[in-house]
Amino acid sequence: MEFDNIIFHNVEELEKTEKGYLPRRIRKDIREQISTGVQENIYATGVELRFTMPKGSVDIVLRADMVPESATLHIFFGSFQGGWDQSSKNIYETETRIHIEYPEERKMETLRRITAEQNLPFQPEVVRMVLPYVPCYYVRTEGVTEVPKPEQLPKETYLAYGSSITHGSLGLIQPDSYVFRISQLLKTDYINLGFAGRALMEEEMAKYIISRKDWSFASVEMGVNAVERRKGITMEEFEKRIDRFTAVLAEDPRPIFATSIFGFNDIDQERAENMRRIVRKYAANRLIYTDGLQILNNPCFISSDLVHPSVQGQQQIAERWSNVMKEYREHEGF
Repeated sequence: MEFDNIIFHNVEELEKTEKGYLPRRIRKDIREQISTGVQENIYATGVELRFTMPKGSVDIVLRADMVPESATLHIFFGSFQGGWDQSSKNIYETETRIHIEYPEERKMETLRRITAEQNLPFQPEVVRMVLPYVPCYYVRTEGVTEVPKPEQLPKETYLAYGSSITHGSLGLIQPDSYVFRISQLLKTDYINLGFAGRALMEEEMAKYIISRKDWSFASVEMGVNAVERRKGITMEEFEKRIDRFTAVLAEDPRPIFATSIFGFNDIDQERAENMRRIVRKYAANRLIYTDGLQILNNPCFISSDLVHPSVQGQQQIAERWSNVMKEYREHEGF
């Protein structure tokens, strides 16, 4: 959506609060149809502020909620990470002013040349403020911004649905999430619909995903949030959900890549394997299926919580799954 001459990427609604504007990835009327977990999710997962700067610089004022992890945003000029003085900035609970200015013109000329030679998806004039996945608030802009032109942005968009692994938990920073990295590897834009602890494969979520016309291909990561028995999802209920979820997604002609539970070092392995079997049963014939263990099954690439992939794990997911996507799309002509 557009607001204050800025594209709020991966945002359908800005909720006005005392702290500022809270970006919501799914608008209220849709959230209310899905589940309490999705309704209450206020993380800035995959949210970017995108704009150009006619006068060469601007200040953006943000603030974050207190969370256990640091709230650090990352700045990109088009497809390029910002330099040492403009690569990352911490956001605090109080109003935090982030000053951004373009690199000197000599450097911008080089970035433009490389962008053209390598066919990179973003033009370097597009400033991308990649928010951390913690709750963040937009307060105001001080300076002049303009909305990027369509030709300055990627032509294709990749949508990803899944759990906290898709959300990017313990990938440390959003640009290290597999979703962000896959979009880089395939030179596309991305939409991150990862919901930490709440990817429960509701039929309503599947209907919402295929109702969106802003993506070219998608991926769905299914299962890990239902492994723990305390979530109250029986194996019978899980199978019904997977059946309906994949059946609805299969109605869409666009490529949808599916996977099951990635390797981990804890939880109920037997229950997880049964869930992998159920996902395979329905996804293999309806979607473009790859077993989660084929994508990530290295115990050294899991963080100390024994469940979430480390930065290395996220990178392996990105590399292996993007290869599947690239080969399929090239073969099928997408």
